[in-house]
Amino acid sequence: MFLFIIIGVAVNAPSLSLPLFAVIGLFGFPRFVLNRLIARRQKKFLEEFSDALDSMVRMLKAGIPPAESIAMVAKEFGGPLGEEMGRIYDSQKLGIPMNEAVAMASERMPIPEMRLFATGIAIQQQTGASLSEVLGNLSKLIRARFRLQRKVQALSAEAKASAMIIGALPVVVAVGLYFVNRPYIELLFTEPTGQKLLTGAIVWMLMGVLVMKQMINFRV
Repeated sequence: MFLFIIIGVAVNAPSLSLPLFAVIGLFGFPRFVLNRLIARRQKKFLEEFSDALDSMVRMLKAGIPPAESIAMVAKEFGGPLGEEMGRIYDSQKLGIPMNEAVAMASERMPIPEMRLFATGIAIQQQTGASLSEVLGNLSKLIRARFRLQRKVQALSAEAKASAMIIGALPVVVAVGLYFVNRPYIELLFTEPTGQKLLTGAIVWMLMGVLVMKQMINFRV
């Protein structure tokens, strides 16, 4: 928050906009960075999850117990997938039942695919159903979701590009006016009325960008 306030003061931002800088620095920017890191970790996990499930299916069909197949997946795959599978195996070695260990992993990785994996393990533990068949169907489901997500991304690419252009256009025009006719645009920074208008414009632009983001944010 203090860093963003210092940036606002350094660029001679209007005094009315400094609370906006503080709010962005305190709530907006840290949450944005955290959400980006979470999304990156979940995406990397999902990219290898279907392959890991296929490996587990092959090992289960070969007669390897579920716990050992999870351990082998943890060794073969790195990144978030190997880390979570390793934690599941370590928890199981400490005496935690397999279904509870996988449920704990689904809380650390709160995505639908991981919850389905935990449900499949729980069903197999309770009913003795064929785990290889359950995991095979889950792998097919994940691949189908990936295909649908790529199709949605392709169909919404034009809307996303339009939103980026509309959001960047006022900033580009303001920068251009600053270099072409500086006294004309400096009224927004020096005059009280201009500062109010500039603050209102920034707020409304942020609200518009958020609305457009929600309109083109399709969940599969």
